[in-house]
Parts: sequence; C-alpha cells; structure tokens
Amino acid sequence: MTIKTEAKLLRRVLSAAIDYGLFFTFFLWLVVTYGVPNDEGGYTLKNDPKGWLIILFWLIYFPVTESFKGKTLGKLIAGLKVIAISGAPITFGKAVKRHLLDFFDLFFFGTIAFITIKNTQNHQRLGDLWAKTIVIGGESVICPNCKEKLSLTPNELLSQKYVCPSCQASNSL
Repeated sequence: MTIKTEAKLLRRVLSAAIDYGLFFTFFLWLVVTYGVPNDEGGYTLKNDPKGWLIILFWLIYFPVTESFKGKTLGKLIAGLKVIAISGAPITFGKAVKRHLLDFFDLFFFGTIAFITIKNTQNHQRLGDLWAKTIVIGGESVICPNCKEKLSLTPNELLSQKYVCPSCQASNSL
C-alpha cells in the first residue's frame, strides 16, 4: 500500500504542543509536589523513586497510546494518526523508536523536525525515519465528480475509500 502524505506542519505543531504541554505539566506537578527546594530557587527530586514516574508517564502517554490507537490526545485533536510506512498499525517498538529521537527532533523549537518533514518524501521527522512510520490525516484530494477539494481522515486514507460530502459519490484513491 502506498499512501501519499502531506507535511501538515500546523496540525503537527498543534499536536506536539498539546502532547508536550501535557507532558511538561505532569513533570512540573511531579517536581513541585515531590521535589525539595534547592539552593538555586528550584526543586530537585533527590534519590526519590517518584522521579521514575516521569519516564513511566512518557512510556504510557506516547508509545502505549500510539501503539493502541495510533494517536495521542494531541493527534486526536489535530486529526492525525501514526502508522507504519507499510500501512500497518504502529507497534509498541516502533512507537518507542520514534519518540526516542524527540529530543533531537524538537531541538531549538523543532527546527530539525521542520527541516526533515519538509525535505523527506513521506514528510517524516527523524524519529519517523528511524522507526519507519508516517503521520497521516488531513491529506487532500479532489472529488472526481464535483471537483471539490476534500480533506481525508486517517481511516479514509487507510481504507483508500471516501464519500464526498457534497455530491455523496463513493470514491477510491
């Protein structure tokens, strides 16, 4: 199966802002709740097993939710889904691989992710290239019957079938 993707930069930025906003909110709550004040005016989690909760939260929020549904809350709101490049659902291992490179992809306000998304054939960031995954949803097509431009959902892309809301014609990709 070949799926033609689009960059979807605004949707992907929205998705990342939501997802990492939640992640950092949890991180700040954890540090303020269980941390001890340090000499620099901040908080430190000193030798506290609760510090591992941030890694557990990361594993559950990103790889687990993506491997079960193909999307996080941010992707759900933005209408995006992550799949294997073959069109198969993403596995837990692929989800872990794609997020292990988030630090590099998001470096300097996502500059590396922007560059790789804009310059790779399937609009992949480094994590997607390594995990062999793509982000779909919102790809546009022109209805062959009424010529209206339509934005397809991830399910329509995967099934390669859609119904035009204007003329009600059933179409295949």
